[in-house]
Amino acid sequence: MNKDILIFRTDRIGDLLITLPAIFSIKKNMAYSKITLVASHKNYEYAKSFKIFDNIYVFPENGLIAKLKFFIKLSKNKFYYTFIFDGKERSLISVLFVKSIYKIAMLTEKKLNFIYNFFKITYINDSNTNDLINVQQKVLDKSDIDVKINQFDFIKYKEDNNFSSQINIEKFIHVHLNEKWFSNLYIKKYSDINPTYDEFIDFINNLSKKNNVLISTGLVDFHLLNLLKERFFTKLSDKIYYKKNANTFIYLIYKPSLNDLESLFRKSKLLILCHSGIIHAANSIGIKIIDIIDENHHDWYLRWITYLKNYNFHYRNKFHILKEKLINEVNSLENL
Repeated sequence: MNKDILIFRTDRIGDLLITLPAIFSIKKNMAYSKITLVASHKNYEYAKSFKIFDNIYVFPENGLIAKLKFFIKLSKNKFYYTFIFDGKERSLISVLFVKSIYKIAMLTEKKLNFIYNFFKITYINDSNTNDLINVQQKVLDKSDIDVKINQFDFIKYKEDNNFSSQINIEKFIHVHLNEKWFSNLYIKKYSDINPTYDEFIDFINNLSKKNNVLISTGLVDFHLLNLLKERFFTKLSDKIYYKKNANTFIYLIYKPSLNDLESLFRKSKLLILCHSGIIHAANSIGIKIIDIIDENHHDWYLRWITYLKNYNFHYRNKFHILKEKLINEVNSLENL
């Protein structure tokens, strides 16, 4: 008997990424069951790039009529398992219209307890400080599925879009430079890094003495990025810039898609980044990671990183201090 599954993940791409090990673990144990995902506008396109989902619905953000139509559409389907992995009130309301034997949720807002109890929806309390993989495992354990979350290499089985074939290097050090390196562009209460042009050039030149280096960007432009494009690199295309040293190359990849990044991760040997959701994609491929996190929020980061392998971190600091620590860490990892 096929036991069809409904999963709610109506938030960001990073939230979907950390749930994919659970979803792939379910699919491995229930290969013939269909999986329907309720996604958000933010993660819908990325979710489509995985072949694991038989149906993907986008939760409507605006409009009462649109939401009513969505609830009616859900009510016409029957599921055996429904998992609310996002803990959102909108997902809870949606589940009230769902026909499902099991309805199990991660619950972050205690004020909703009485609603879950009244409608007999099983829930696991999530304090927003717990290890997310552990919480997701508890959700699965509340069903009759005998599944242990262990499919952490899910991207290895995903089709490569071959963006990395445009880059004539491999086994490179990958630096993801985005707005999170600047507290005035990110979270202002976080410790500032704010690399200057000269500091960052010194950093990547140091890394490139023995290694090819690739710098990828986020989707936000900022002053340092514009200087790098104008002063340091030669443009190959709208996305690809390069610098040739004596024995190595330094590439800049401007605003790659997440699927582009996954392709680049397949050829990376080490990723340096200010913590973001892409860390779960990199971990899935098995490369070494140096994560830059805020010391005052260390406990919150633990929620996301406990399961990661080949993982190291440093606290945010002024870049003239941080870059020396990163270089020393890279040299240490290179010697392992």
